[in-house]
Amino acid sequence: MQYHRIYVRLKRGGQATGRELNSGPPPDHSTVLDVPLVSGRTVRAKISPFRREGIIKKGTNVRSITEVYADEI
Repeated sequence: MQYHRIYVRLKRGGQATGRELNSGPPPDHSTVLDVPLVSGRTVRAKISPFRREGIIKKGTNVRSITEVYADEI
């Protein structure tokens, strides 16, 4: 199963982590969506073309996690 997490570059600088680990393929480049953050607030963000693939091994399960980056708009 494939998962993705969204990281948002904030307007005022810094980076915030999306609260949810989403299942399924990551959103396409330039998609605009509301991202709930770990801090509790929600920001509107546009997906950037940069992504990073990772693999997590837990027991016998291997999961693919894509880190998706977005810019706050």
